[in-house]
Amino acid sequence: MKRTLLIAGVMLALASPAVFAAPFSFVYKLKPGKKYVTTMSSQTETNFMGNKSISRSRTVIEYTIKPGVKKDWIFLTARIRSQKDESGQDTGQAMGIYQVTYFADMHMSGEIRNIKYSGAKLSPEMEEQIKSLPPETAALVRQSANFMAEQWKESIFWFPEFTENRLRIGDEFEFTKKSVSGGQGTGMQNQFQSKQVFTLESVRNGLADFSVEERSLMKSSGPMGSQSDVKSQGKSKAVFDLKTGIWIELVSKYRSQVQFSGMPGSTAGSETGAQDVFSIIKFEMNVE
Repeated sequence: MKRTLLIAGVMLALASPAVFAAPFSFVYKLKPGKKYVTTMSSQTETNFMGNKSISRSRTVIEYTIKPGVKKDWIFLTARIRSQKDESGQDTGQAMGIYQVTYFADMHMSGEIRNIKYSGAKLSPEMEEQIKSLPPETAALVRQSANFMAEQWKESIFWFPEFTENRLRIGDEFEFTKKSVSGGQGTGMQNQFQSKQVFTLESVRNGLADFSVEERSLMKSSGPMGSQSDVKSQGKSKAVFDLKTGIWIELVSKYRSQVQFSGMPGSTAGSETGAQDVFSIIKFEMNVE
């Protein structure tokens, strides 16, 4: 009888190794002195009043790493190296996004603190183009460069923050974000919050596969009282390299409903339309 139970136990262990596998620790291992590059590819399909449009872009973000002021912390410097649409045309130069440098402290868990940036201004070409505009309009265009730099913070520092707990197959952790960009003087403001639930599905050859469920809400206000609400939800997948301590792939697929109100020509408080949007955003990271 004992022998039968022992054999059954061994067979169960062989059949379900994930149940008995040791838990895994997840930490980032970005090394000072090395350069890391994220490629962010996006595709957005928009349906509005029966019209359908698709846009694609590819953005390359470069990070340099320095030692942090405390143990288990590093100092990140980041910049957008290139941004192109599906035709290969550069879309980042005009608004001066290549001139912006981002800074932040990052813990090995992925916690980000003290985000700052510098160099948010229009390109010389754009400055030349707005010379003929009324001063108030030109000032608003200049402020949009700062607003765009604010908007890019979420994508620059996209790294999910891990739980302190070790994870077994089937375990999950939550990552929530809240942010406000724009504000007084810009005429524009975005309030964003999101929640992602990562579930560890498998670990093979040092690569951890996660499934991800996410929900988000963004409220935006613009000039002349215009407003929009964007509600999104979707399912994603991600692959984390335990050896190098970086996400080698994180793919988000989600659907959004965009509701507009207060647009020019509409009555106060009225809703002027809604858009259905399907988005795919893929982050890939490597060491140069």
